[in-house]
Amino acid sequence: MRKFKYLKLIPLFYFVLILSGCNERVDNYYLSLMGDSDSWSLTNYEIVLTKNDFKAGNGTLRIKNENKYMTDWFEMITHVVINNKDTVVHHNMESGPGTNLTEKSTGAIEGPAYLNENKSPITIEEVEGIYMIVKWKDNNNNLVEERIYLYNKVESS
Repeated sequence: MRKFKYLKLIPLFYFVLILSGCNERVDNYYLSLMGDSDSWSLTNYEIVLTKNDFKAGNGTLRIKNENKYMTDWFEMITHVVINNKDTVVHHNMESGPGTNLTEKSTGAIEGPAYLNENKSPITIEEVEGIYMIVKWKDNNNNLVEERIYLYNKVESS
């Protein structure tokens, strides 16, 4: 009778043995970033790094100290510095009369993972900095440009 009692444990043993072989490390990174420049405030800007995908965006860009700010040209460009290489990862531009800059959605992009020189997906350890350049035409039709710093590896470590 006791033999049969121990035989019930054999499938459990194999199940645990199989699961112990499934311990591959998978790193996924999610960053929710915010930052300011003299004229702009950016909140909830997301960066997602997985072994298969890169996603950026879904933030809100607000012009400071203005209830309504109209222009005919606006551009935002997000840069990620990966292993000393500056890469544009997200670019959005609008033009035409009556573009309201009071509050803008950054939009979002999604694509394959960025690969390092070994052809492996990048990790957060390889990201040295993230910043956004915002350009627009002011009320005098002059081109204005500001930088919003979002992530700096040295400060974040």
